[in-house]
Amino acid sequence: MATGFGFDRDAVLQAVRQLTDVRSELESARRQTGQLPKTGSHDVDQALYEFTKAAVHHQTRLAAAVAAAADGLNDVVTGHAQLDSALANELSTNQQAKGDER
Repeated sequence: MATGFGFDRDAVLQAVRQLTDVRSELESARRQTGQLPKTGSHDVDQALYEFTKAAVHHQTRLAAAVAAAADGLNDVVTGHAQLDSALANELSTNQQAKGDER
């Protein structure tokens, strides 16, 4: 029913899968960040540490934002199914029976 309004469930589910893949890649990259090698310069080591710390923090926040977007799209699919069901139920209960001349 609600598909008649232009909702493409498959496209939304594909976007959810793609977002989930992006989140997984971000989390994998974050896990791969290991101990930084020492350069021999305290200042360079400290700068690399701060850069890595900031990058991991941003990856974490980005992964959370991507997960939230995927969850939101999943909610759209769920809402669409509920709307579709409600419209179908409403139409079926409001239709006149065949041969009924009200």
